[in-house]
Parts: sequence; structure tokens; C-alpha cells
Amino acid sequence: MALNAYARSAADAVLRPVVAGLVKLGATANGLTLTGVLIVVAGSGVIATGERQIGAVVVALGAVLDALDGGVARARDTQTAYGAFLDSVTDRIADMAVFGAVAWLMRADATLFAVTLVALGAAQVTSYMRAKAESLGWNATVGVIERAERIAILLVGVCFGALLPAALWILAVGGLVTVAQRMRAVRRQASAP
Repeated sequence: MALNAYARSAADAVLRPVVAGLVKLGATANGLTLTGVLIVVAGSGVIATGERQIGAVVVALGAVLDALDGGVARARDTQTAYGAFLDSVTDRIADMAVFGAVAWLMRADATLFAVTLVALGAAQVTSYMRAKAESLGWNATVGVIERAERIAILLVGVCFGALLPAALWILAVGGLVTVAQRMRAVRRQASAP
């Protein structure tokens, strides 16, 4: 099970008053989703310019908004299939933007550039596996690294440049392990009588 599954209830308790405030202000889930992804893309651009710490803070702000959209949808009782679709698509766009910025920073080091691409690929496949499994009636939520861990590890690496190579290796290897874990989980479900 992913690490963030253990922290989700604690995070929900902390974010509940923020969600209530956003609902009072008239915020919508889809509005938060779109605003969050725009902020992440902007922060990724800042990272790509070499302003790592400022960019990481901007990306973190966008990620927080993205974390609030589901709570707002539940609080307003406006959960829709389209909202879930939009959230999933914008998450992939945000991942590509952040990893793209990091790949740009790593362009002079062929090994770390390749590791960044593997980490991005594993992130995309991890998310796709869950969506495809759910569309077939199975569950694929297992794995050592899900999106919350990915973003946290990546932003720590970006902020503290000396940690970035280690963060990328963790994301690449952990991402591949997560893909294998999800493949195994789906295979077991598909083979069950």
C-alpha cells in the first residue's frame, strides 16, 4: 500500500477547515483543479530557469490546491465523472511539467537525464495502470510510490540540489517497483476464480 494512504486521514483532518473556507468563498472543485495545474506549470517554468527553490514553492502551492479539489467537491456535493477525469488528466500534465523542468536541469548529465525520463515514464504508467484496472473492474492502488510521494520527493530534491540525483534514482527505481507491484496485483485479480 502506498505511503500516502496512511497519511490521508490525517491530511483530511488538517485540510477540512481550509476546504470549508474555500466552499464559503464559492470555490469550485474544477476551478481549483485548473488553477492548481496552471500554478504547477508556472512553477515548473521557474524551476527550468534555475530558480529551484522559488519554483519548488510555486509547484507546492499548485499541488496543495490540487489536493483540495476533491474535498471541495465532496463538501459541495458536486462530485462528477467529468471532475474525476479532469483531475486525472491535469495530474498527468502537472507531472510532465515538473519532470520536464527537472529533465531540462539534468540535460548535461546523460545518466541523470535518462533516470529522469524513466521516473517520468514510470509515473505515467503507474497512473495509467490504475485507471485501466479500474475500468476493467479491478483494483490497482498498491505500490511504494504514488503521486503524493512522487511530488514530495521530487520537490525536496529540487529544493536541495545535492539531493536531486538521489531523489531521481528513488523515483525511477521506486516507480518501476510500483509498476511491477500493480501488474502483479492485477494479474492476481484477473486469475482469481
